[in-house]
Amino acid sequence: MAQETIPCALAPVTEIEPRAAVLRSASAPLAPYTHSRRFNYSGSVENFTVPPGVTTVNARCWGGGGSGTSTGGGGGFATGDIAVVPGETLRVVVDLGGGPSGGGGMSGLFSQRLGQTLLIAGGGGGGTSNAEARGGAGGGTSGSDARTYSSGGWTGTPSRGASGSTGGAGGAISTNTSYGGRGGNTGQNGGANVNGSAGGLVPIAGMGGGGGASYGGTTGGGAGHAGGGGGLFIGGSGGTFASGGGGGSSFVNGPGITGGRTEAGSGARAGGKDDPLYESPVGDADNRGQVVLQWTEFTVVPGGPPDVELRKGGRVGYPGVRVDAVTAFEPVSVTVTLPADRGLLFGTQTLADYQLTVQNSAGEATQYRGTLSEDGMSLVFSDVDLQLPGTTVMWVAVSAGHDAPLGSTSLAFNVGGKTSPSTTIVVTPGFTVSPGGTPVTAERGGAPVYPGVEVRNSGSQAIPLQSVTAVLPPDAAMRFGVPGNLDHQLTVWDAAGNFTVYRGSISADGQSLAFSDVELGIPEDGSKSVMWVCVSASDDTPPGTTSVQFTVGDRISASTAIEVV
Repeated sequence: MAQETIPCALAPVTEIEPRAAVLRSASAPLAPYTHSRRFNYSGSVENFTVPPGVTTVNARCWGGGGSGTSTGGGGGFATGDIAVVPGETLRVVVDLGGGPSGGGGMSGLFSQRLGQTLLIAGGGGGGTSNAEARGGAGGGTSGSDARTYSSGGWTGTPSRGASGSTGGAGGAISTNTSYGGRGGNTGQNGGANVNGSAGGLVPIAGMGGGGGASYGGTTGGGAGHAGGGGGLFIGGSGGTFASGGGGGSSFVNGPGITGGRTEAGSGARAGGKDDPLYESPVGDADNRGQVVLQWTEFTVVPGGPPDVELRKGGRVGYPGVRVDAVTAFEPVSVTVTLPADRGLLFGTQTLADYQLTVQNSAGEATQYRGTLSEDGMSLVFSDVDLQLPGTTVMWVAVSAGHDAPLGSTSLAFNVGGKTSPSTTIVVTPGFTVSPGGTPVTAERGGAPVYPGVEVRNSGSQAIPLQSVTAVLPPDAAMRFGVPGNLDHQLTVWDAAGNFTVYRGSISADGQSLAFSDVELGIPEDGSKSVMWVCVSASDDTPPGTTSVQFTVGDRISASTAIEVV
């Protein structure tokens, strides 16, 4: 006997709270990973920029649970390791695309660089207020079909879960043409219900399938690699037919994915609950999904001894950095940049050195030859094997030019996109100047004396000619030479025992002598010379101890003590 068709009317539905959002929490990464980040539902696609040096990211994704605390379907779980490029952007999707209303959204990742989906965890279908009409759980490869409830002899078909890349059919009643929307195939939005209400939208063009729209109640299909069909809730005076939404399917076969694995939800429970990073109640019925990313970074810090001391014009030193990691990394590029306006050189003025030395934790060293930038300030090294895990130290050879300012500075290392200053570099004088010889005694109005200074090579090579200035003590009434026989000469007794005399220029006030292009005569480290001028005391010079001030290059020193009597 044919069943009587009853005019369609929405049955009264118990109000179901919106699905709960999980609060963002800190994530302790699992070994061997050193960093992690959790993404929770935000209502939009988020971006993750791959950190410098990182070539693999581990992803764990939970699809959203369907509406209905006990009747919604639990979200699926998907995980895998993603081959990435440092600096690229991964698009992160958390619980989006579920069928209106009540369908759980998909969670997963999309490669902006490749324009392809990487992995997806399917969402659960929405449930009803009736304990028997449950939503299907999000899949594995396929989402679960919904369960139905009927009374008064009303019959129909349940919403179907997605199967691979094919969306599931919407639930339908046999006695009339009311039905929920079909789940979207991969790359398609969810289908509309009989009234034309649109299904769930895919979050990124081509990524997954939206859940089918529900017809009545909160029975939207779960989104996923393909979407679950939308359910329905319909009834009248003669009976009722209800079906939850179908579950979406999961996907872990995107480009560069290794170790891909899915786990379907079970009833109202999410898949992947035994995962050590799972946070309850993520993905359970009536709860949002989540994505957790983990990765391993190496660290770069100043390496080597506390300070590298460079003499102006001297030998090279080896400032560098230390690289630490608990796992291996692919070869990276390394750039080393000199500080601006500090007078440093790669190698020395006479022998350039464009090598990078990398020493692993076993003490084994490898050299790489770099390319010098056009401005001469940077060296670039390609395909440098960091020789990790463990601790690696890398360095370059630099020296300070004769015009390098004194003080502390450092090189800038960029190792695979991670930056760090090098070991501190301290630039010290290439030669020292100090009082030279024993004190001299000057009688007022008497004979001249010859105060001077000692100049010592402290590690410089090929010291250029220097300017020298000798200044008489202020208010001492002293002069260069003696009355009637002024002496404006500087005498240099070099390390080889040779004497050289330079004639200077006297200042307008007669208080200083300036000498240009003076050869210091100290060719080797530790060699020394002595230089002096001729001065005398006048009758008005106060008795006591005084001295002439010498400036040699950028070094300043008092002369031998002058005892005026």
